[in-house]
Amino acid sequence: MVDDKKSKHQTVLEIIKLPSGEYAMRKAGDDDPLITVSLSQQVKDNLHDKSEELARMILVAGAQMMSDLSLQSAKDSGSKKPVIH
Repeated sequence: MVDDKKSKHQTVLEIIKLPSGEYAMRKAGDDDPLITVSLSQQVKDNLHDKSEELARMILVAGAQMMSDLSLQSAKDSGSKKPVIH
């Protein structure tokens, strides 16, 4: 879940495996992914059954970064006070 302070609600995100074998994160109920991760066959082979775990970690890190940037942007825009002469 990502805090969206601009609209004062939380966004529910879901991680899915696409038919292509890629992993994606999207807003719950949306068809379009926000982030897509594609792992090479070499990585899949080296990780054995842990490739899904790696993809999830990458997607969660991306969602956290988006949330952090959104919070920082909201904080920055809220701190600017208009100058009254």
